[in-house]
Amino acid sequence: MIPIAAGATTSEIVAAVVYLLLTFAVAAIVDRLLQDHGGGVTRAISRKLPAADETRLRMARRLVVAAIIFVGVMWALTRLPEVRTLARGLLASAGITALIVGFAARSVLANVVSGIIVALAQPVRIGDYVAIDEWEGTVEEVRLTYSYIRAEDNSRIVIPNEQLGSKVVRNFTLVDEASAAVVEFVVPASASLAEVRREALDVAAGFSRGGSPDRQPSLTVTELAADAVHLRLTVWQDSKHDADRAAAGLRFALDERLKAAGLTAGAAPAAPS
Repeated sequence: MIPIAAGATTSEIVAAVVYLLLTFAVAAIVDRLLQDHGGGVTRAISRKLPAADETRLRMARRLVVAAIIFVGVMWALTRLPEVRTLARGLLASAGITALIVGFAARSVLANVVSGIIVALAQPVRIGDYVAIDEWEGTVEEVRLTYSYIRAEDNSRIVIPNEQLGSKVVRNFTLVDEASAAVVEFVVPASASLAEVRREALDVAAGFSRGGSPDRQPSLTVTELAADAVHLRLTVWQDSKHDADRAAAGLRFALDERLKAAGLTAGAAPAAPS
C-alpha cells in the first residue's frame, strides 16, 4: 500500500504551475536561439549548410528542447507532495515499474533512438531524394520519432524512425546528386543498328547534362530476339527530378525520331536509375 500525503497547498500548486510556465518559456527561447544560431552560421559562411550538418543541427536542437521540457516538468511535479510520496512508493518496485514503462514505451523509445542514429550516421539527410519500399520523395524533416518525406505530388509520407533505421533506403543524392535517365525500347531485328544508334544518340544529345566522359549518352543492346532487338538509352542529369523529367521527354522524342526515320520503335517504361 502506498501512503498518500495530505493535499498540496495553494502555494505548492502555484509553484508547480510557475515552474511549468518557466520550463516551456525557456524551451521556446532555447529553441529560437538554436534556430537563429543555425541561420547565423549559414549567413557567416555565405552559403547553405551541408545537408549532413543541417540534419544534425535540427536533431540536436530537438534533443536539447526535449531534455529541458522533461527536466522542467519533472521538477514541477515534484513540488507536489502527492507526487513525491508516490515516487518514494514506486522506488521500492523500481524494477517492475521500469519493466512496465519500458514495455509500454518500447515503440516510442525505439523511434527516438533510431532518430538519433539516423541523424548521426546520416543514411538520409534533409534534402535527400530517397526511395523506401514503394515510397519515394525528398526528405523534409528528421524529427525525434518520425521523419517526413515530400512526395512528387506534394503529399507528405510520415515514416517512423525505427523503420527508417531498419529498412533498405535507396538514396539518390547521398554521394552524388547526378542521376541517369533511362529509356528502354525495341526495334525490329531487320532494322539497321548503326542507323538506330545514330538517331538515338542524336536525340539523347539534346537531353544530356553529363559533363564527364563517362557520363555521355550511351546506347546498349540488352536482348537479341528472333524478331526484335531490345535496347537501353541512357543520359545523365543533374538530379533525380531532372532525370525523371528527361526520361519522359526522351521517350517521346525518341519514338518520334525513329518513326520519322522509318524504324518502328516501342519505348518501354524507364528502368531504375
